[in-house]
Amino acid sequence: MPYHIEDLLPLADLPEGKTGEIILMVGGRGMTRRLCEMGLTPGAKVRMVKKAPVGGPIILEVRSTEIAIGRGLASKMLVKPES
Repeated sequence: MPYHIEDLLPLADLPEGKTGEIILMVGGRGMTRRLCEMGLTPGAKVRMVKKAPVGGPIILEVRSTEIAIGRGLASKMLVKPES
């Protein structure tokens, strides 16, 4: 599906309860492999379940599983929010 870069936002900025599709991951091989092992791959649909206060981890639902990741890691993934 075509997209414009201005339509994308860092996964860390996706509002709670909203869903988006991972389009791009910015990072090295180790980071990308770690994310892929958790099911966070380009094309995967993710839902922002909860953001911990004061820069704490975020909880995502991906492939029917909830996972927690740090905001720094989440900021390295660009998603296209669903309308």
